[in-house]
Amino acid sequence: MMIISARKYAPALKMIDEVNFLKPQKSYLHNGIPVYMQKGGSQEIIKIEFVFKSGSYHQEKPLQAWATANLLKNGTKFKTSEEINQLWDFYGASLQVDAQKDITSVGFVALSKHLVTAMNLLLEMIIMPEFHEDELVTFLKNRKQKFLVNNRKVQYLARMHFAELLYGTNHPYGKRLQESDFEKLTREDLVTFHHNNYFPANCICLVAGNYPETIIKTLDKSLKKFAWENIKLNQVPEHKSEITPKPKHLLPRPNTLQSAIRIGKPVINRDHPDYHLLSVTNTLLGGYFGSRLMKNIRQDKGYTYGINSALINLLRGAYFFIASQVGRDVKNQAVEEIYNEIEAIRKQPAGDAEINMLRNYLAGSFLRSFDGPFMQSERFKEILLFGQDYSWFQQYLVTLKSFQPEDIQRTAEKYLHENDMVELIVG
Repeated sequence: MMIISARKYAPALKMIDEVNFLKPQKSYLHNGIPVYMQKGGSQEIIKIEFVFKSGSYHQEKPLQAWATANLLKNGTKFKTSEEINQLWDFYGASLQVDAQKDITSVGFVALSKHLVTAMNLLLEMIIMPEFHEDELVTFLKNRKQKFLVNNRKVQYLARMHFAELLYGTNHPYGKRLQESDFEKLTREDLVTFHHNNYFPANCICLVAGNYPETIIKTLDKSLKKFAWENIKLNQVPEHKSEITPKPKHLLPRPNTLQSAIRIGKPVINRDHPDYHLLSVTNTLLGGYFGSRLMKNIRQDKGYTYGINSALINLLRGAYFFIASQVGRDVKNQAVEEIYNEIEAIRKQPAGDAEINMLRNYLAGSFLRSFDGPFMQSERFKEILLFGQDYSWFQQYLVTLKSFQPEDIQRTAEKYLHENDMVELIVG
């Protein structure tokens, strides 16, 4: 029998008073690697992640950081790529490799009872990769094919060209991948990048989940099986961004039915006092399904299936962007409506219903981002890399509970104006 609620009104919004932060314990391995441990969860599962402060920002040649990270699993001095994959499958463990712009993380999720076996295999991959020539050739051939396919997609082209417009062709954040780059990368490039970046002084270790009290001894026992050379930590050169002086750009693609739109600008990073309010402002504009851009351009005008805005935080910069894919015949109208919404968020205060829905969404999203030890580990990794502490999250809670419509208007007036945006249309 179906039970129908007699409630006439939605339950009142209950704002978050506090979040149970799973603050880590800190220890060190025998070679000086700091280990941050967050214990929690009822299941016998553990996640271990080594985070190296090396990404595409640190590479000397395109693809160098990405290929190095992805080929760690394609053979060591003692195991072939097939043997490595079979071992991960046999123990039901999930290998996780992620090469980003500023960092590279290599880790696994496994049953706690397989901790030692998984750890030994992970360390062998990190410390003793072989970078076989045939594996590199196959990897580059496959990635080049994907690159050529993506290069026919307006959304992909917009993302790549937009970064170049924001930072310049010579900046690591803006340098755009070329087809010829796949022919220039050599095995020696991978060996060099690995030697210069994958060493103890350049990494941290994150442990989360249901791990034994002897975790440090267990990790050290595995680590002592390998000779992991430590080298001097070099100063990373700073690169100055070169924002294009031309604000509007069109990249024609005559044979496409769709146009990709990117509009944005460099903005303050997450250590700025205004950042939390800018984050709230961004969410109202285009950061969730109930945003103003979605209501106008998707629901009212029907120009697109989706449009969003976001803040991207990098260790050496940050930027705001709006992205959508629309029919070619309505691209100019869509751009006009985007700018109308940017102006409106400065001039038209949000009503109570809009503010309540926004606050409710942000509160729920914030709570979900701390759900379980693995998510807690991700949040801690963020503040650790940016040199922050848990007070950053506490300040966000203060902002979440207290922001008013005029705060959003004031923030938008300070940071969101059409005349300082970079605009790109592809197609």
